[in-house]
Amino acid sequence: MKVLIDSSSDIQYASFYIYGLYQVYGRKNVTFSSMYFKKFKHNNHFFAFVIIDNENSKKVIIDYTDSSKIVSEALNWCDVYGNINLDQSKEHTNKIIAIGPSFGIQIYSFIETLWFAFTNFLRAYKRIPNKKKFLSDYKAQYKRPKFSDYSSESTKANYVFFMASLWKQENTVNNYRANFIKSCRTNKRIEFEGGFAPRTKNDIEGFEGLTSNSRMPMNDYLTKLKQSIIAFNTTAVKKCHGWKLAEYLCLGKAIISTPLTRVLPDVLKDQVQFLFTDGSIDDITNKVNEVVFNPKLRRQLEENSKTYFEQYLAPKQIIKSLTAL
Repeated sequence: MKVLIDSSSDIQYASFYIYGLYQVYGRKNVTFSSMYFKKFKHNNHFFAFVIIDNENSKKVIIDYTDSSKIVSEALNWCDVYGNINLDQSKEHTNKIIAIGPSFGIQIYSFIETLWFAFTNFLRAYKRIPNKKKFLSDYKAQYKRPKFSDYSSESTKANYVFFMASLWKQENTVNNYRANFIKSCRTNKRIEFEGGFAPRTKNDIEGFEGLTSNSRMPMNDYLTKLKQSIIAFNTTAVKKCHGWKLAEYLCLGKAIISTPLTRVLPDVLKDQVQFLFTDGSIDDITNKVNEVVFNPKLRRQLEENSKTYFEQYLAPKQIIKSLTAL
């Protein structure tokens, strides 16, 4: 058995799933190719691969874009279409399944990153509209933490950390996040650290007092997130499942979340894997205090969120769910 990966793939977004393919099929059996993928171009929308077993083959698409739009060309090409941001209000064919969110990880060393960037660039040269973006994806992959870095660790008593982006077209999300920051800053029962990450162009007004002076290195961000007793989740661009949700579940955090709008492999339940909030300052404060002063509930949330990730969202579980169909 062997697995062929589209050599034009956005390696940063595909890294999570490539790691899963390595886990399930063995790295020596997974290679890059352009053989089956000549109709696809490098994009930030989906990842294509083919599993070949003797005379049989299965074509798989993993759609990780922010929007809920299904790419008809990819859908017609594949046997199964895994979608992160499946819209529950739309009708879909049987080949489309919800796989839930993921996040970028480092899967290659520095030398391997250079090698695959160079060789895949040559393989897919004619299918790469934006050459600079293609190469920058490999650089971004190398700067991400490894999957093994997302290990659950002891939290710091009454410590809450939150760092997030401001989005130009997502005022509701920005306000939810602002309310969480405001609530935590005025809560004398906790030690809060964080705020909004500064934007390069500083082009969103109204959040200056909640914005940090500088961006935080990824390693520092991950360390502080592990120490935090609470993780705050919202939808991201275009109401999608953001990387944060997958990271929080992977780390086994006690999550407070505003409403989710996309389909998941299984429903996240209030008071089981997370605490639901309407996003108001008062309700957020109540939920934060509930986690802080109810250690039993916090441990249950942590255990259940980790279990959910391992059952539905871990790289190898996603690959198994797609290839078993």
